[in-house]
Amino acid sequence: MWREPDRPSSRDRKQKEGPTKGSPLNDRPLGYTSMEKDITIRIEAPADIVLLRPLDILVRNLVEQLLRTSHDKLLDELELAFNEAYTNIYRHAYPSEDKGKISLEIRIGPNELEFRFEDEGLNFDPERVAPPDFENPGEGGLGVWIIRQVMDEYDYSSDDKGRNILRLIKRFPAAE
Repeated sequence: MWREPDRPSSRDRKQKEGPTKGSPLNDRPLGYTSMEKDITIRIEAPADIVLLRPLDILVRNLVEQLLRTSHDKLLDELELAFNEAYTNIYRHAYPSEDKGKISLEIRIGPNELEFRFEDEGLNFDPERVAPPDFENPGEGGLGVWIIRQVMDEYDYSSDDKGRNILRLIKRFPAAE
């Protein structure tokens, strides 16, 4: 349907005016919104660094929408932890050109978020990763340190089927 370009539609006016009183956007609390049920999303993809940015965007938008939060610090930290974990799997679990797959599970529950990464690459012992030396910076170890600073729980294991499992958990204050 054609309309004159200088006359915005009622939809355009509402978008410019912002949410009206009583709309879902105004009724959101300022902090986190507790989910009544767990929501789980599972993605299986090749361990390809080209997928990192699209997955980063997905994770950030998913967390922002489902937790109904716009706290940039929290979103940045979760995105950073996700990015470091994915990059470590890409680089260290599959160090050769022959890359395997990564299974990613994102679970958002009432008061926590969990990233679960699975791969069938080389395993490692995160306890053997030395903390970074900020006085004499070198290569390696910073990613695990960053993840541990940002997330509340870091759990890495390898099973007898050759599968490596990394679980990262972030807890949130209960919604009021």
